[in-house]
Amino acid sequence: MKIAIVFEIFYPTVNGIITSSVNLAENLMEQGHEVVFFAPAWSEYDEPMVNGRIPVRYFKSWYNWAYPGMRNVLPWNRSVEIELRRQGIDVVHITGPWLLTWATIRAAGRLGIPVVHTFHTMLHEPSYIIYMFRTSLMVPVIQAIAWSYYGLYVRRSRINTGPSRMVCNQLKAHFPEADVRFVSNGVDVDRFRTFATVEELRERFPQHNDRTFIFVGRLGQEKSVDELIDAMALVAERDPEARLLIVGDGPSTRRYQAQVHRLGLNSRVFLLGRIRHADLLASGLIHHSLAFVTASTTENQPMTVIESICCNVPAIVPDVPGITELVEDNGIRFSPHDVESLAEAMVSLSTDAALRERCVHATDAMIQRFDGRNVAQRFAGVYADAVGASNDLSE
Repeated sequence: MKIAIVFEIFYPTVNGIITSSVNLAENLMEQGHEVVFFAPAWSEYDEPMVNGRIPVRYFKSWYNWAYPGMRNVLPWNRSVEIELRRQGIDVVHITGPWLLTWATIRAAGRLGIPVVHTFHTMLHEPSYIIYMFRTSLMVPVIQAIAWSYYGLYVRRSRINTGPSRMVCNQLKAHFPEADVRFVSNGVDVDRFRTFATVEELRERFPQHNDRTFIFVGRLGQEKSVDELIDAMALVAERDPEARLLIVGDGPSTRRYQAQVHRLGLNSRVFLLGRIRHADLLASGLIHHSLAFVTASTTENQPMTVIESICCNVPAIVPDVPGITELVEDNGIRFSPHDVESLAEAMVSLSTDAALRERCVHATDAMIQRFDGRNVAQRFAGVYADAVGASNDLSE
């Protein structure tokens, strides 16, 4: 089977959708399938292959003001249809509802190619709406419009998948006629087994100590990194050795740097910038940290939390649907947007060695559910069902 996976945001941006899709593609190829990526073209990245093995086809695009990294493509772009035909695509897998996706859906429809849609990003969440439209006044109206907009993609997809049960339930509630299936994001679990020693790590990153928390992700307003920094100010009062390392970049980087300086946390909170994914895993930064911590409430099934599980590291997350599916006995949940509750969770893991040991032990039992090989097999079944249903309709 030959699958086209379509992106609205692509390299050099790094996010959970790209990370999980690359892993999916590599495992599908190991299992004998062919995969090609469709992505918007821009000057920042034009590599013909990802990881030297996944071909990429680019389509002319231009700047999108609403969301950094996203690009606009003509929704009636005929070159998409030409490429689908030239590549001999059997099934299209879309990962985000925007213009290249729309062009691909239209082209696939003309060619009789079935579409599988994975609902990744919670763009209808208030934090995203406020970020994109710079106001909270229209949140209810925009949410209603967002679900109508999603319907354009959901109803044109033969099968819709969600990486969390929460999002699957939401899709079923809004689109009861849709075929919705739960398929987790996957990772290459073997990549997490080789990493630097703690001595090698601290030679490279002297900021790291044995009371270090880590956040990895995009530094945008919707990720609530400001709440992490505020929580660290409270944690530092009770545990002066505690550290927070922030890995990633984004439009709010300078704002967070200023916040760290304003709160006098320059020796407690360190913004390390973007680190290449393979380098991050090999560095041991996650493996040797006390816990992975996030305050973001806009997550579906965050790859960063899955990766913390694969690193045998506890997670501290807000108690909101979706993300809490990943945190059972392997971490602590706190009240969303409650800085004191977050700080208390961090202090608990920092000071209670038995609690942390129980959390670390719990990660062992969870790792296999995210093995990319198993996830790829499930998606291969979804693709086969989509192709089969398409053939049945054409007869």
